[in-house]
Amino acid sequence: MRFTQCLVVVVVAFTAGTAQALNYSGPIWVDEVPTYVRPYAIQHYSAGGCVVGSQIYRFPVTGPSSDNAFTLMSTNAPGSDSLGVLPHLHQLHYENMFSFRGRFQLWTEKDGDQETRILTQGDYGAIPQNTTHTFQFLDPDTEMLGVVQPGGFEDLFYALSSSNYSSSTSSPYNPFASTNSSSPNSTVISSLESFDVYAELDFSPRTDAVNGAAPTNSTWRTGPNALPSNAYTPYYVAKDYGPKYLSTEGGYQVIQPLVTPTTSGGNFTVSTITMDRLSRNVTVCDQSFTGHAAFEVLEGQLTVLMGGEVLKLLQGDVVFIPEKTTYKYYSLVAYTKVMLISQGAEGLDTKLIANATSWSSPVWPTS
Repeated sequence: MRFTQCLVVVVVAFTAGTAQALNYSGPIWVDEVPTYVRPYAIQHYSAGGCVVGSQIYRFPVTGPSSDNAFTLMSTNAPGSDSLGVLPHLHQLHYENMFSFRGRFQLWTEKDGDQETRILTQGDYGAIPQNTTHTFQFLDPDTEMLGVVQPGGFEDLFYALSSSNYSSSTSSPYNPFASTNSSSPNSTVISSLESFDVYAELDFSPRTDAVNGAAPTNSTWRTGPNALPSNAYTPYYVAKDYGPKYLSTEGGYQVIQPLVTPTTSGGNFTVSTITMDRLSRNVTVCDQSFTGHAAFEVLEGQLTVLMGGEVLKLLQGDVVFIPEKTTYKYYSLVAYTKVMLISQGAEGLDTKLIANATSWSSPVWPTS
């Protein structure tokens, strides 16, 4: 039997932590990402896009909109015979890549240990600071989600962009763009240190992947993918092969952490949360945290009550929740899965996990 330890709370107004958010009043849904911290929701593909080669970058959460807590970006591109970017590393930024749709291959190397994975929908790769990495789009329609901490990393792509991207039909990318060259070239990437991009042009991506992974002793869809016990080791988590926890707060929720306070040095967390349909006998709790957060819907429909509005988010939609903002969330459909990004070491995912039980399945019990 499902249960909840929360009392019924009907107040849904927000009390954001920054002066601008405190003074803000207006619709939560926006057509453009705000240039300051405030609660907002934006539909999939509505964030402004920029063109870098054949790739289209969009930024539903930016440095200015999150007070540099993190950047959330999506990259849409067709398959290519070339690397999507030449090998490089970041000294300041911690980068995370998640496959929203299609396939891409990611390579990482640190301290002479090079690994690679072919990521399909729901797979994840962690790229801590000082990790050499590169990637390649493989499928004709691929969308890669990126979480970069701290925020503001979008400035790099604005600087590299050849133009803004727009489509009257909301096409994810230009299907007629050339896919034959990686971007940027060696001369350009070597000049990007002011953007925390340090070229590693001697890096040679390994080509010995078997069943989507190398080295051959890698655990990839053959067993559990453990998260490291430090904040500097690159790692990969295949869809549903990482740690899982079952929460009964507000109904059943399965939390799968991808980034924990341990693996990020306490700076941020990333998890997927899968939830069942809200039942009549279940009470939804108010939530409020001391760091900024964002949800992106991966499957289903997420309902968020915030700022006196009822927001219904579909696949690819994003809602940004400033620190100290009170909100509720739940699903009114049978299966909803979201990605949650939280600033700091104490967010919704860590709260749920603290009161949850270790779980072996990506779905909840039948009763």
